[in-house]
Amino acid sequence: MRLMEKTDKIITSFAVPVRKSDIDVNGHVNNGTYQSYFEEARIKTFQLLKEEGETIPNSDGLVVRQCEIEYKAELKYPEDAVVTTDILSTDPESTEIMQEIFRASDSALVCKARFVLSLSDSSEEVFYSEEDYPYAFYHPISVGWAEMDPKGKVNLETIQYYLDDARIRSSYQCGLDLHSLQAKGIGPVVYKAELNYFDTMGFPDDFVIVTVYQKAEKNRLAFRHDVFSKKTKKLILTSMVHGLFMDLKRKRPHQFTEEEMKMIFSVKTKPLFD
Repeated sequence: MRLMEKTDKIITSFAVPVRKSDIDVNGHVNNGTYQSYFEEARIKTFQLLKEEGETIPNSDGLVVRQCEIEYKAELKYPEDAVVTTDILSTDPESTEIMQEIFRASDSALVCKARFVLSLSDSSEEVFYSEEDYPYAFYHPISVGWAEMDPKGKVNLETIQYYLDDARIRSSYQCGLDLHSLQAKGIGPVVYKAELNYFDTMGFPDDFVIVTVYQKAEKNRLAFRHDVFSKKTKKLILTSMVHGLFMDLKRKRPHQFTEEEMKMIFSVKTKPLFD
């Protein structure tokens, strides 16, 4: 469906059904899975514009370079996700897009995101240095053949799964037993993520996620993820994820003890580079 505003700005709206397989262990759609809904809506939008002779310049070669996501509400099965796509600006080198996901049942805003797509990244190359990470957690990634998309690269949905897994594993490594916390009604909640992509990931390459815990506003946590090529030590992407541990019974942020905070911010695991 295509909508037109008075300004002649093009906004599309597509319904995407939530599949049972989209639900994670917490009983709702995983934050990384929203990327697949956004991508499907972008593809349909580009195709619709192409059919109507309003093509996006170089759309076939555009790659997501920046992404900012805010998570507002849960999405569960069975439900339809209504995805709107608003193309804010276009030029031969880049395109800026705003997208939102709503629950079809009650029109509640679930998630909104801003994407910048471009042909290439002009940023200066950055390489890993152990001095930059006095305290950090290291996790390996070996890209699987089935994890690539039709263009031969790992898509944003799978990359966010990598980062999510690194956060969970780092929690156990610093002494936070998520199973024990879950038994107390306490669980991790992500409410915002910022990602910058400098290069693609593909098979059969190996990568290393370097995760750093940081203090954020209102005594909340931020997780910085830097992903490097294991072979070249080149920075592939960086991400800042804002979250907290929520007391799900009281609906209030969980307050860690001083001992727990010390564990979180003073652990360093062994670098995994060749």
